[in-house]
Amino acid sequence: MPAKLKDFLLLYFSAQFLKFLFSGSMSALVNWSTRLILHQILEVDSDYSFIIAYFLGLLTAFLLYRKFVFPYSFLPSTTQSIRFLIVNFSFFPVVFFAFNFLVNLFLSFGMGDYAHPVSHVLVIGLPALITFLLYKFFAFKSQAI
Repeated sequence: MPAKLKDFLLLYFSAQFLKFLFSGSMSALVNWSTRLILHQILEVDSDYSFIIAYFLGLLTAFLLYRKFVFPYSFLPSTTQSIRFLIVNFSFFPVVFFAFNFLVNLFLSFGMGDYAHPVSHVLVIGLPALITFLLYKFFAFKSQAI
């Protein structure tokens, strides 16, 4: 196996990636549970609850990633924030449309009340493998890289 390919694959078999997955899971839990509370309990429109939950999940993710996953970034926190938002806003349309597509698909299968929460769980993890690299080499860049 070529050295560069091996080095690339090892990025996904590291303590940093495990911290990324854990932090991402925690922010996904915030995202998912917020949407569930807003939509199912408070009866906020599905699209609005998805957007609000997305932003709360983003805030949680940024704070956890900055503190635990990428603590050695030399970039100022303002630059980190802007780059983090660029990465996430570029994925938002994909995640949002995938969510609505899956909701409609699951509703057509007769999933009823489960269509929204199941769709949300599936799309939260959609961009994870790509965003890890974008965060590592762009948003939270460190001098060691």
